[in-house]
Amino acid sequence: MTSADKLQLDPMTVVRDLCALPHRGATTANEYEAADRLERHLRSLGADVRRQRFKTARTYVSEMWWMICALVLGLLMLPVLPRVGALWVTCWVALALHYFDWRASPVAWLPPRRFSQNVIGSHPSAREGSHHLILMAHYDTAPVSLLYLPSMVKTFRSSLLTSLALMLVAAVVAWLYALGVGLPWVDWARYLLAGYFLLQGLIASFDYWRLGFTNGAADNASGAGVAVATAARLWAKPPAGWKVDVVLTGAEETNLKGARAFFNECVGTADKRRTFLLNFDNLGAGAATIVTETGSLTRIVYANALIEAAVHVAANDARFSDIQKGPWHTGDFDSSWFARAGIPAMTLSARDEHGLIPNLHRPSDTLSNVSEALPRHAVDFAESVVRHLATSTQGPAPK
Repeated sequence: MTSADKLQLDPMTVVRDLCALPHRGATTANEYEAADRLERHLRSLGADVRRQRFKTARTYVSEMWWMICALVLGLLMLPVLPRVGALWVTCWVALALHYFDWRASPVAWLPPRRFSQNVIGSHPSAREGSHHLILMAHYDTAPVSLLYLPSMVKTFRSSLLTSLALMLVAAVVAWLYALGVGLPWVDWARYLLAGYFLLQGLIASFDYWRLGFTNGAADNASGAGVAVATAARLWAKPPAGWKVDVVLTGAEETNLKGARAFFNECVGTADKRRTFLLNFDNLGAGAATIVTETGSLTRIVYANALIEAAVHVAANDARFSDIQKGPWHTGDFDSSWFARAGIPAMTLSARDEHGLIPNLHRPSDTLSNVSEALPRHAVDFAESVVRHLATSTQGPAPK
């Protein structure tokens, strides 16, 4: 058996291992056990592994309730402290707009916070090079949410934008009240808005309180399996002049915090002309898709050499004629931190015939609903994209 043979790995081996745990919720004992399992898989490939610890909330639910309760408090305190209440509401509306644009937010500093961790692997065969490839996938699982019912997820973005618009209305109402503008609807509007925000919070939280976390077979044991298996292939036969690392992030489901922690650590030394991020998320069912645009409030457009390589391979290799490109505006991906910083990044995900990710944040996200062929297909495609990119970027970096 050659050394290359020893570095082969079926992505479904990782998927099954992770799905043997009931869930992998951020900061839980199951997440720590999942990190141990991923480390064992990487070490079995001869990789060096390190952990990156960071603090985070367990779920986005607690952060969401901080914002809701703060807004409701501000609206209710207006008769007692009108200008203080108006300023309070305005500040929290600004924080909510920032948070739900999937950006780093001071809300993330609020308790309770515990430790999560990223699992980072490198291999002696691909540790040096003028170009750096990061293969990324999160391994934590999401809270179950009513908002992701198939009947509701289609309108997720419009519902989110409606809620954010009503937060802006709340700020206007608060200042009208504070300034004594005698409009007849101002007083009762603040009660209606407070009730709306509380109701939205209950809807978003109810299934998590009732059912906890998903098993996360597609989201994102599949992505973790693809990332590790792709790394194994590239470590077995490294592209000349390329350093290849795999980064498996925790706490993605709490506003992308694991990827943010890694980004903060590496961005100061990253050469944006020579660093590339390939992210894998939700590759359990449906058709693989090259994500070209994300963002709920502000758009993130993915247009770079990595995207070009993926589109070229999909268009010119008959094996990958099923792979399409398209936008995704329901939440965001770990790749967003890097794309916003100008680092060439891409997320490979999958969606069904309706343009939705199957079983997203639902109890049905289990191993029985994963198409085993899709993660293997994604590994073949990812390897082909990287090798094409490596060939096309040979020579000096562009000025």
